[in-house]
Amino acid sequence: MKKIIIMLFSLLLLSACKKEDSYQIKFATGEVYNFEDLTVSIITDEEKMIEKEIFSSVDDKEKTKKIVDLLAKCQVVDESYSYASIPDANSLIINFKNKDREESIYMYDSIRDESTNKFHYSFSDKLGNYETPTLLSDDDLISQIKDIVED
Repeated sequence: MKKIIIMLFSLLLLSACKKEDSYQIKFATGEVYNFEDLTVSIITDEEKMIEKEIFSSVDDKEKTKKIVDLLAKCQVVDESYSYASIPDANSLIINFKNKDREESIYMYDSIRDESTNKFHYSFSDKLGNYETPTLLSDDDLISQIKDIVED
């Protein structure tokens, strides 16, 4: 009887200590963002802004790590670097899911900005000291993330 109680207690303790899967992006400028899951979507209807999910972190942890590593190279800057973009079939939306909220990175253009010579992507919520910041990248993340997802 004692052994059964000890085994049940051990099982309870081990299940309580189960580490939850989560991810962390530490951006090049030092901001840190934690999330539990991410999905990558494409725009299937530009006028109605209909999205189609093409990847979920639940499906592949290795690909998720590759996407996180790409995003970590971005610089976080204030929204003044943002510019109006029109979503199209080449756009990506990365949705981050946490217990109590969802946030997104809108990746609408694969064109370098003339003034910064970087690619610009918009983050939908607060990140570090910035409200709705812009992420700057030296690389075309849309193409690279599509390559990862389609691989």
